[in-house]
Amino acid sequence: MIHDYKGHYPYSAEIIENWDSTSIGVYYCGYKTQENKLIPLYIGKGAGEGGMRSRLLDHLREDNWPDITHFGYRTCDTEAETEELEKTEIAKYKPRYNHQGK
Repeated sequence: MIHDYKGHYPYSAEIIENWDSTSIGVYYCGYKTQENKLIPLYIGKGAGEGGMRSRLLDHLREDNWPDITHFGYRTCDTEAETEELEKTEIAKYKPRYNHQGK
């Protein structure tokens, strides 16, 4: 089962390091509009050990996205759901920082 979206949380090491979760799923990194919508600039998945929290911390260490201010996520029950949701969401939103072919 793919669960409802949760967010928008500040994209910061403090917030993500203190997030007590190893859930698998898809995360959306971007910025908030004045209407409180998240515009995704990168969509990724966390399906391995450490889940989404681990992947988000990796991105923060790489520090490649100075214009990302917030993130949100959707948890999934299986890795197959995570794979399919990521692919579908990238095709739908066409985020700036996702590479073609996903």
